[in-house]
Amino acid sequence: MTHSASHSAGPGSDAAEIARMERLMRDAKSISVPWFCKLLYHLLPFRRNVVLGNLRRVFGHVLAEPDIRRLAQAYWAHFARFLVEFVRLPLMSPEGRKAWVRVENIEIPIRAHEQGKGLLLLTGHFGNWEVATVAGMGQFPQYHRLFHFVRRPLKPLWLNDFITRRFQRSGFGTLAKRGSLDAILELLGSGAILVYVLDQHAGGKEGVTVDFLGHPAGTFKSLAVLALNTGAPVIPACCWRQPDGSHVLRFEEPLPLIENEDTSEAIRQNTRAYNAALEQMLLRHPEQWIWMHRRWKTSPRMN
Repeated sequence: MTHSASHSAGPGSDAAEIARMERLMRDAKSISVPWFCKLLYHLLPFRRNVVLGNLRRVFGHVLAEPDIRRLAQAYWAHFARFLVEFVRLPLMSPEGRKAWVRVENIEIPIRAHEQGKGLLLLTGHFGNWEVATVAGMGQFPQYHRLFHFVRRPLKPLWLNDFITRRFQRSGFGTLAKRGSLDAILELLGSGAILVYVLDQHAGGKEGVTVDFLGHPAGTFKSLAVLALNTGAPVIPACCWRQPDGSHVLRFEEPLPLIENEDTSEAIRQNTRAYNAALEQMLLRHPEQWIWMHRRWKTSPRMN
């Protein structure tokens, strides 16, 4: 079994993507991983094979095995910091939170929101998304109660309830991906900002198979359906941790809406464009994405 040429080339084949992958090769060789995180990597093997398998799938054509393992250890270091920050966040003062997160390009969602169609934010599990969102958008109280996260319930239930309460206390609503269409349309009509976390596997009627990092992946089609039917702008947003431990929350320019007489094809093309935006954000700091998630459950294409 062999992949097509477009997939053997990895995520993207234009000059910008090639330059980005070359930079990744250099960065992977220079990643510094704390000794305790190397220890965690060896002592806590939870989904380690999934992490390594995902990294090999995406970067195996440009990174040697020692660099793949170093990147996996860097992910473990990120995950350890994530957990510490998760506990630290509610203990911080408003001044400390503000100093902890820098928000870039806030004028982009402000300008798009003025169109009066609501707003769709496209994001994934980058950096410490809870810290960046709560502490970052907490600097703009005029948008409190306007943000609503559309997401799958977490397991176990107690963790889902705990995170939901934390979001609600910070002024953010949450909606289930399933069965919330009427509520979502009503919120958009009232000018709400809906956050779609689009980097998880979606199968069955919920998903459409499009490329993600060079391989076919079931991806939620709900964001494309909403954008096509409401005209609400879709703005990519991501976050990452800086070397000094601070965080950046960054917004990008709205993605152009791709229209097609064939509705299914329009959904597919827009969803692929969303994955391409996620790829660009992920490759900035690849060690800060959720590599332990089984993202690729679709059989690879064959020649």
